[in-house]
Amino acid sequence: MNARQRIMIGAMDLFARDGIRSVTMDAIPAELGISKRTIYENFRDKTELLREGIIAGGDLHGKTLDEIMENAPNVIDALYRIGKENHQVMQKINPRFFSDLKKHYPDILELVTRDYTTKSRKFMLRLFRQGVEEEVFEQSINMEIVASVWIQLVDLAQNSQESDVLSDSWSVKEWHFHLFMPYLRGISTDKGRELIRQYLENFDRFTEK
Repeated sequence: MNARQRIMIGAMDLFARDGIRSVTMDAIPAELGISKRTIYENFRDKTELLREGIIAGGDLHGKTLDEIMENAPNVIDALYRIGKENHQVMQKINPRFFSDLKKHYPDILELVTRDYTTKSRKFMLRLFRQGVEEEVFEQSINMEIVASVWIQLVDLAQNSQESDVLSDSWSVKEWHFHLFMPYLRGISTDKGRELIRQYLENFDRFTEK
């Protein structure tokens, strides 16, 4: 890992933990044990560091999802593992990170949102088409539409608290289950619904892996 990569990873960890505005360019070298000069030799300012860090983090996350897809025994298993991975990532990020990004760095937010949406739609389309090949999903369904709708469901799940959709009486687990499960069952074949049933029977064991 070179200095630039170390700075990006370290800074993004700080941004995720404390929020973007709370982390100064003086705090980053102090936290990482490097000189301030090294920071500015690699990044012009905090905005560039944030933008490049988010892009690099997105690329790394994309590789993780590719590995999940390649190693999963079937597409249903892959979907649940991807959901678990995304949830774990979101759990590590302070809500102030997103509010700071929206309020103070709207250009970066627009850039990364557009890039994320494009890449996510392509990835999910590939995954759902694989499900058709595995005879897990119905062949007659337009998977381009399915992938687009799935991205909207993910967005709703991630922004539910901000939009006041999530009731205080619902757990996050319950909310996600009832948000995604009806749609997933609806596009599945008998084989797919059986895989879903098997997964649900072993839900606790699965989530501990």
